[in-house]
Amino acid sequence: MAIMRYAILLAALLLVVPARPCNAEDAKLSKGVVLLRFTVDGAKRTAGLHLPPGYDASRARPLIVYLHGAGGNGDDVDAAWASRHPIVRAAREHPERFPALILVPRCPRGRIWAPVPPDPVQSAWRLRRHGRKPAPDAAAHVTAAIDAAVAAYAVDEDRITLAGHSMGGEGSTRYAALHADRFAAVAPSAGSAVIVLEDAAKLARMGVWIFQGETDRISTAELAKRLVAAIRAAGGEPRYTEYRGLGHATAHRAYSDPKLIEWLLKQKRRRRSKTPD
Repeated sequence: MAIMRYAILLAALLLVVPARPCNAEDAKLSKGVVLLRFTVDGAKRTAGLHLPPGYDASRARPLIVYLHGAGGNGDDVDAAWASRHPIVRAAREHPERFPALILVPRCPRGRIWAPVPPDPVQSAWRLRRHGRKPAPDAAAHVTAAIDAAVAAYAVDEDRITLAGHSMGGEGSTRYAALHADRFAAVAPSAGSAVIVLEDAAKLARMGVWIFQGETDRISTAELAKRLVAAIRAAGGEPRYTEYRGLGHATAHRAYSDPKLIEWLLKQKRRRRSKTPD
């Protein structure tokens, strides 16, 4: 048994690569971030993982998975890159609010985070950009990154939540619906450039808090409200915050809101009751 436990621990440690900042600015940004290695279909990938101060493996922590917008697509990940995202910045500035791990994977170029069905409900901006045909997705990358974090760190699997901005906002909502049994909540920012109304019943089984800019022409308030209404009609209790006079740049305001973080960390996965055969 001792040999087996050692082998499991060694395998988990091999997934983790310490952050190696290249300059003083990166060193400041990278504090508390490690790099997590994983593979997807044989390809090597890396994600950033922000650790709360005083982290140790004796107590399971919530895990927040943050999906970036389309401007962040690429292959290389270093700790400074992961640290620049709004939710990690907020955790660094206010560590007392974030007794959680924050996972930041990177979407490969030419992909979106989660699959979208053909001819979806989408904004005019997204229709011009993506058309009506499904785009290649990186859902398997999200799954592999989460699996790697759970294997290597003490994660409370009943308190895994999703967040994300723009492409990451719509991706977090869609991915949460496709894997509803895994997540406690989702909190997208400017993530309504495309919505899948058929996902409402699955989203109704978890906590949902949608953040939207009133004047956003990429992710529109109209579509955000349609999704909120569909989730409510399916029996859910989604929260909706619309920033008056604000456009697409809602991420910093949303993820620096202590009320959102407190709410996220309180959410727990709702286990489905098993029906008798």
